Amino acid sequence: MKDSPRAIGIDYGTSNTVAAALDANGSARVLKLDPGAGDGRLLKSLIYFPERNKSFFGKSAIDQYFDLGMEGRFLQSIKRLLPNPDFTGTSLFGKHAGIEDLIARFLQELRTRIEAEIGEPLGKRPVIFGRPARYSQDPAREGLAVVRFKRAIELAGFDLDRVRLVEEPVAAMIAGHRSERAKPEDGNGPITLIADLGGGTSDFTLFRRVSTDVQPEGIHTFAVHGISVAGDALDSDFFVAKLQDLFGASIRYQRPFSSNVLTMPTLLVKHLPKWHHHAFLRERATWNFILVLRKELVDEKQKPLLENLITLVEENLGYRLHVAVEDLKLKLSQENATDFAFKSYPIDLGFPVTRPAFETIISPSVEDIGRTALETCRIGKVKPEEVERLQFTGGTSKVPAIREDLAKRFPNAKLVDQDTFTAVAEGLALYSESIPDGGRP
Repeated sequence: MKDSPRAIGIDYGTSNTVAAALDANGSARVLKLDPGAGDGRLLKSLIYFPERNKSFFGKSAIDQYFDLGMEGRFLQSIKRLLPNPDFTGTSLFGKHAGIEDLIARFLQELRTRIEAEIGEPLGKRPVIFGRPARYSQDPAREGLAVVRFKRAIELAGFDLDRVRLVEEPVAAMIAGHRSERAKPEDGNGPITLIADLGGGTSDFTLFRRVSTDVQPEGIHTFAVHGISVAGDALDSDFFVAKLQDLFGASIRYQRPFSSNVLTMPTLLVKHLPKWHHHAFLRERATWNFILVLRKELVDEKQKPLLENLITLVEENLGYRLHVAVEDLKLKLSQENATDFAFKSYPIDLGFPVTRPAFETIISPSVEDIGRTALETCRIGKVKPEEVERLQFTGGTSKVPAIREDLAKRFPNAKLVDQDTFTAVAEGLALYSESIPDGGRP
């Protein structure tokens, strides 16, 4: 029988969610939230509603979505919408579901899985939730996101008196600090910049270890900062540059009895990089519009591109295409060149991609991430050359272009890696040790 945990850390991410328990011996243990997935520690932050009162989560959400013919509502990356005042919710089978209700539904399932894994209710033990360093650069939107997230946590059945929100890169910092705690060191430790690079956000924390006589927790934080550009943005960059035209984004058509030559509607094109938005393309009016284009093409040579689009949507191939792009990104993180391939008759795509070509495509996003890292130093009043350690965590930290860019910006820093996916959750669980009164805020 597992020891009863003292606290729970929850990293609710844009792409994946991870939870860790602080055991009686003071170590953080990552919980298995989705045993049916390839990595059971990662619960994909997905919800699928085949009907209003029925829902699936994680890998099961993807499986059921395709098994049931993409009917219903599939929700992904809801976290990104927290700071958006224009998004209050969505229609769910004729009834409005607020953003807090949608996130709460996911967190409620998460709480059920955590309790099943630890073998008992959460009760009064502290629960530490991660949050991005910045939801938004706009203070009003930042405040809105925090209020909404707290409300969702409450609706999910968590005891707000026992809940803390902690910046995700701060949690990664704590996990890294714990891993080195056994190393004796006199005076101040090296100035460290943690780069927590996930699917939806890139977050940074600038800190150094100090004597506990100076700071009780032994850490001095100079600055915490972040930006909503990360792995998903890199995938989208590649899709827009290399794939969207192969699925009809540049099609030209002409309505009967009209002299005007038109291009594919912008709204339709914007759905293409997001596989979970392809259901919108199957809505009756949009789908009929796409099918009619077969008779209205200006250039017959574009017909195969239109057929690619029709097949992509009709055969529910969006997720497979998304995985193919992610696989390409992973391969180019390890190799200098590879082939992109995606086939499902009549779709037959295959072409070589070199790492330099890929890096040119993603360079605007890489630049945004690097600029945010430097801004963290400016906020903390630390010169980039004073940074002695550059500590990486998060799946996007494996992309060489980002690592190399940050290494150049911090020329005197030693590069250090943490566990790609679990460091934040572990740090959140460990954070509870620093909370007075057993974690009561």
